Amino acid sequence: MDDETDQKGMIDYAWDHAVISDALYHNITTTCNFSNPTSECNAELNKYFSVYSIIDMYSLYTPRCFSNSSETVTPAIKGVTPQSFSKFGMRLGKPAGYDPCASDHTYDYLNRPEVQKALHANVTKIPYPWSHCSDNVSNFWNVAPQSTLPVIKKLIAGGLRVWVYSGDTDGRIPVTSTRYTLKKLGLKIVEDWTPWYTSRQVGGWTVEYDGLTFVTIRGAGHQVPTFAPKQALQLIRHFLVDKKLPQHPI
Repeated sequence: MDDETDQKGMIDYAWDHAVISDALYHNITTTCNFSNPTSECNAELNKYFSVYSIIDMYSLYTPRCFSNSSETVTPAIKGVTPQSFSKFGMRLGKPAGYDPCASDHTYDYLNRPEVQKALHANVTKIPYPWSHCSDNVSNFWNVAPQSTLPVIKKLIAGGLRVWVYSGDTDGRIPVTSTRYTLKKLGLKIVEDWTPWYTSRQVGGWTVEYDGLTFVTIRGAGHQVPTFAPKQALQLIRHFLVDKKLPQHPI
C-alpha cells in the first residue's frame, strides 16, 4: 500500500521472525535509503532475498516445492517498490499453498497448446511461455504510484467502508508493513487489538479505526483464501453485511 512502509515492514518482519541475522538487519537498516538505493544497499538486500531461495516468502511456514520445473531466482534490487521489490515475486512466480507445487502445475497446464486454444489465449503467439508474473511485464511496468494512501483517505472521506486484511505468515506484504502503513493515516482507534473467532478458535485480530477496519488472519500466507478458506469466507460475508467479526467463541 505504501513503498516506504512496505519495505521497512518486510525487513523488520524478516528479522522479527528469525529469517535474517542481527548483523544483516543492522546492515540493511543503516545503509539503505529505499527511495534511492545504493550499490552497497543492493548488496545487503541480495543477502536478504537469498534466504527466500530456500524458504517460501509468501508463506513462511509451509514446505517448499521440489518439482523439476521449479525455479528459484534471487534478483538484484534496483529502484523503489513496487518496481524493485515486486521483481522478486515476479521472477519467483510461486505463490504458495497447501500444495507447494500448485503454481508449477498451473504453469504446465496453462502452457499446453490445447488449453490455450480452448481459452482463446495467446492468439498473438507471444514468443515466451505464460507465467504467473511475467518478467516481460516488470520490464515496462513503471506507472505504479508510490502510495495508495491518498486513495484510501478519499474512500474514507466519502463514507465508504474500508477493511484491510493481512495474513500473518506472509513475508511479502507482512502484517508489519500494513501496521506501519495504517499508522501513517493517523486515524483514531475506536477499538484496539481484539481477537475474532472462527467457531472456538481465534481466527485473527482486528483494530477498528474511525473509518477503517484492519483484520489479521492467523496462520495465513499471502493468498489468504488458499491457506484459510473458512476464515476468508467469514471475512467476506461479514464485510458484505456490515457486521463485526465474532469477538467471542461461537
